[in-house]
Amino acid sequence: MTDILSLEIPRSRSDSARRVLTRIAWKGYMPPESGEAPDVVWHVPADQVDLIRSVLRRNRRLAGESVTIWGSVDRVCETIEEEARRSGVRPSYGHDLN
Repeated sequence: MTDILSLEIPRSRSDSARRVLTRIAWKGYMPPESGEAPDVVWHVPADQVDLIRSVLRRNRRLAGESVTIWGSVDRVCETIEEEARRSGVRPSYGHDLN
């Protein structure tokens, strides 16, 4: 298992999610700016996986007024969740359940 969740997010979705985090002055993981690339590679630390999903989902309306934009942020949250499950990258909460 790795300590970093790496995933590709389409530029428009990544920009919407980044806008949310910028508007709340998020001090945790900040995704890179997209530039002209069609996809943005996020490298989310394992200890931020659940937190970043919940923060984005809770604050998605800060990305703009459009329901489509809110949906874009939801898709980012879903992508993070799916990739974390697939790759096994999860935060450690100090419990070893093995």
